[in-house]
Amino acid sequence: MSEQAQVTGVVTTRPLSDALGAEVRGVDLRNLSAEQNQKILDAWHENLVVLIRNQTLSEEDQVRFGKLFGGGALSSGHIPALERVEGLVYVTNVKQPDRPDGILPDGEMQFHSDQCYRDHPSKGTMLYAIEIPSEGGNTLFANTYKSYEALPEAVKQKIEGLRALNVYDYGVNPTRCGQPNADAPSHVHPVVRTHPVTRRKSLFVNRLMTARIEGMPKEESDALLDYLFAYQERPEFIYSHRWQVGDVLIWDNRCALHARTDFDSKQRRVMRRITLPAEAVE
Repeated sequence: MSEQAQVTGVVTTRPLSDALGAEVRGVDLRNLSAEQNQKILDAWHENLVVLIRNQTLSEEDQVRFGKLFGGGALSSGHIPALERVEGLVYVTNVKQPDRPDGILPDGEMQFHSDQCYRDHPSKGTMLYAIEIPSEGGNTLFANTYKSYEALPEAVKQKIEGLRALNVYDYGVNPTRCGQPNADAPSHVHPVVRTHPVTRRKSLFVNRLMTARIEGMPKEESDALLDYLFAYQERPEFIYSHRWQVGDVLIWDNRCALHARTDFDSKQRRVMRRITLPAEAVE
């Protein structure tokens, strides 16, 4: 990985890892020009994950920036009751009387793509760090372009055209050891999807939410999914982000998975999440 920053007008970018990711410097997200916003979008499409440090954002500032990504309304998915501002929820283990309880407060989370259980999943997610634990709680990102491209040609041919069921039921999906709750949100999507902007192919399955390959016996489905998950989670395709207060991370759910490492539940972790507009899967 080259450590030399690439100059892009008034904005500079620096790679975060060989796997994926870029830090964008020289912007204040409360006051962006059209040119600066386009630089961020271009960096996002090229690098899958964009980091912008040292930001001070109100809820309204964060929502306003999220809307610059275009394509419709922001959405928290199936948890609108936790919203105070459109599309915004807290990811936190801290309960406060003036704020709804946060989602997914503690512990480790396996790799997944946000809202893959919906018919039109979110194109991306933005997370803003307000308070962080002294250690742990890192966010891992996996490049699913690279994991798809690394597959043997015979496997690529086998999975072309296959579809998988994705379910929002954390108690079942990680091990696929039982039937998901009948009321759990779920949807079937292609195993291989094409990004609408870059036109690159990626693996659109994940360990946390993908329950099975449609039309395939369970034993064969489980074996194939385990094989694909192992490719997605190879170390050379992963970037681990250690948070700092004021960090803003925007990732592309269409071609990057994310996971969370464990942390001490006695320590405070407060994040604000914006879920970018939804779109159909190709």
